[in-house]
Amino acid sequence: MSAEIVPSRSLAQVTPLHAARSLEATREAEINPASEAHALVSPELLQGCREAIQRIGDIAHGSFGITSALRGEGRSSIAAALAIVEWLDHERRVVLVDLDLEQPSLHHRFGLHEGPGVGDLVQGHNSVEDYVQRIVGDVWLLSAGRWRDDAPRGVSRLAASTILSQLSEWADVVVFDLPPLLTSTTGIEAARLTGTPIMVVRAGVSPLPQVKEAARMLPTPPSVILNGARSAVPRWLRRSLGDLR
Repeated sequence: MSAEIVPSRSLAQVTPLHAARSLEATREAEINPASEAHALVSPELLQGCREAIQRIGDIAHGSFGITSALRGEGRSSIAAALAIVEWLDHERRVVLVDLDLEQPSLHHRFGLHEGPGVGDLVQGHNSVEDYVQRIVGDVWLLSAGRWRDDAPRGVSRLAASTILSQLSEWADVVVFDLPPLLTSTTGIEAARLTGTPIMVVRAGVSPLPQVKEAARMLPTPPSVILNGARSAVPRWLRRSLGDLR
């Protein structure tokens, strides 16, 4: 989506030279968001997420949650990259939601405010669009907010609120950065709030028994993104996880 431009006067009121410059500035403004997006995420990660979306299938009409068995598997990086790819490649409005209420990180990653966010929204009757922050283009962040002391209660309140339905109405795609399944008090509860589960497994690092345990906790078999590998999810891993995609 093009950047919003508010000209001080219409093109009909300026000279041809000024009109040409205005058009050039408009084109630059349209290009800049894409350039900024590529600066936020490495080209390799963007390309890997493009390939992942192609393999997983059409996940655009709804929501999907990015989870992992443990911390440190690249879950938040991949969630951010998937959100940006959905906008860059398909011009969809995307909201990236930080549901790791215990250890949120996305606001730091993009240099945005800690809150208000999810933790603040669940405590009152407010509109989601008043709380989202623009990351780039039509990609928006709903931060975790300042909720730390009782994350399970925050997830429960979110499930009982209208926030999820507001998100689905306002955005084309909602990407949830979920807490890890095995090392968070809210991992499985948060995962149940999302549509399509996607599990990030760090190649050569994630212990297979723990990956299998985490996968069994999910309500539906997750798709798998093998982080740190150039090829698709290997057959041995698919067999070990019950032929997950």
